[in-house]
Amino acid sequence: MRSYLGLFFIAALFSLLITPAVRSLGRWLESYGQADDGRELRIPRLGGLAIFLAAFAAWGVLLLLPNDVRARFLSEWRTLAVLMGPGTLVLLLGLYDDLAGATPWQKLMIELLAAGTVWWAGLRIDQLPLIGSGIHSHFLSFLLTVFWIVAMTNSFNLIDGLDGLAAGIAFFVTLSVFVVSLIQGSHFVCILAITLAGALLGFLRFNFSPATIFLGDTGSLFLGFVLATLAVHTSQKSSTLLAIVVPFVAFGLPALDTLLTVVRRFLSGRPLFVGDHDHIHHRLLRRLSPRAAALVLYAMAALFSLGSLLIIHSTGNLVALVATLAGVSGWFLTSRVHYEELSELKVHVSRALHSQRRVLANQILIRKVSGQLKEPLDLERSWHVLVKALEALDFDTVACQLSVWQNGSTPFLAPWSRPGESENGDCWTVSIPLRAGGKALGQLQLRRTLGKEHLIFHFSSLLDTLIPAFEKQVKRCYDSEEANLAVMYAVERQVAFQHSVLANGRKG
Repeated sequence: MRSYLGLFFIAALFSLLITPAVRSLGRWLESYGQADDGRELRIPRLGGLAIFLAAFAAWGVLLLLPNDVRARFLSEWRTLAVLMGPGTLVLLLGLYDDLAGATPWQKLMIELLAAGTVWWAGLRIDQLPLIGSGIHSHFLSFLLTVFWIVAMTNSFNLIDGLDGLAAGIAFFVTLSVFVVSLIQGSHFVCILAITLAGALLGFLRFNFSPATIFLGDTGSLFLGFVLATLAVHTSQKSSTLLAIVVPFVAFGLPALDTLLTVVRRFLSGRPLFVGDHDHIHHRLLRRLSPRAAALVLYAMAALFSLGSLLIIHSTGNLVALVATLAGVSGWFLTSRVHYEELSELKVHVSRALHSQRRVLANQILIRKVSGQLKEPLDLERSWHVLVKALEALDFDTVACQLSVWQNGSTPFLAPWSRPGESENGDCWTVSIPLRAGGKALGQLQLRRTLGKEHLIFHFSSLLDTLIPAFEKQVKRCYDSEEANLAVMYAVERQVAFQHSVLANGRKG
C-alpha cells in the first residue's frame, strides 16, 4: 500500500511541475479556450498533455525502484501497450482538435478505430454488467465494447465545460477503479489508476476555478478513453457479478449527462453532434457560481463512486438501494436544472397514459364528421354537423361569417354557444379563414374558456381534415348559387333580346 501512496504523490508532484510548462506551451502555440465565468482571459487548453506526461514520468520512476509493484507492472507491459497505444492515438486526436480543429466525424472515426483495437487486443466486455450472463457472440461483444468506450470517451468531452469539472470527476472514477481493483487483487490496474489519480490531483491545482489551464480535448478524450478501457479491463478480471458492475456505476454522472444530451437533442430535433450550452453544468451556472457548481457536481460524482464501492460487499437489497439513490440523484439533477425538453416529454407521456383513449375517440369523431361533410348537404345542415362536432371537441363558442355572394346577399349561419358560458370570461379565440379555389369564402371563429382541461385531440387534424371538408360544402353551395345566378342572367338576357326583336318588328 505504501508503494501505491508513493506512486500517487510522485505523479501529483510531476503534475505540479509539468503543468506550468504545458501552460506556457499552450500560450506559445496559441491554443486557447474560453473561461466559463465570463472572463476574457485567453486560457491554454492542452492540460491533458500534462496529465499524460506526469503519469509516464511516475511510471518511469517506478521502473527505477526494485520492489514487488515494479515487478507486477513489468509483467503486464503488453496490457499497458494495449491500453496506452490506442490511448495515445486518442490523445493525439485531442491535441489536433485543440490546435487545428477536427470535425465530429473525424473524431468519431479515430475513436472507433482505437476502441476496435482494444477489443481486437483482447480487452472486451464479455459479460452483461447488470445481468451477469456471458456474451458468446464476438459480434455482440465487439458492439458493446466499442459502444461503451466511445460513449464514455465522448461523455467526458461533453461534461468538460466547467473549470475543474471533467478532471475532478475523472479523479473520483480513478479512485473507485483503484479501490475495486485493490480488493480484487488486480495490482496492475491499481498502478494505472492511482497514478492517474495523482496526476489529476496535481493538475486540479491549476484547473479548478478560476482555471489557468484547461484539459481541452487533449485531456477529456484521453481520460474518457483510458478510464472506460480500465473499466472494461477491471470487469473482465472480476470473478463476481457485483465487481463487474462497480466500474460501470462509477461513470454515473458523465453517463447521465450524455444520456440527457442525446435525449434533449433528439426531442428538440437538433443534430446530435452540434454543441450547445444546456448541459447539467451550464444549467447549474445559471444559479450558482462556477466553484459552487463544480462542488455540487463533485458531490454527485462522489455519490456515484461511493455507491459503486458499496455494491462490492452488498446484498441484493443494498444493490436496489444504491440503484434507487442513483435514480433519485438523476431525478434531482433533471428536475432542478429544469430541462424544457424533459418537461414536455413528461407532460406528453402523462397525457398519453391518462387520455389516450379519449384522444383516439376524438380523432375518430373528426374523421367520421369529415366523411359526413363529403356528402351533398345544404349549407344549414353542413353547419349543424360541424357545430355538433366542435361542441363534442369541447369548444365553447362557434361562429361563422361568410362573404357576400354573387346575388348580393350574405348567408347567415346561426352562431352557437355552450349554455352557461359568459362571453366576457377569460378565453382564447382562434380564427380560421375559409378558402377554396383561391376564393375567400369567409371566416370561422372558435372560442374556448381558459383554465379548462387541455384539448384532447390533435389540433392539426381540425385544420387538415375537418375544416377542409366544411370548406368544400360552402364552396359547393357558393358554386350552386353562382350557377343559378348565371342561369337567371341568361334568361333575363334572352327575354330582353326577344323584346328587342319584337319591338324592331313592329317598327318595320
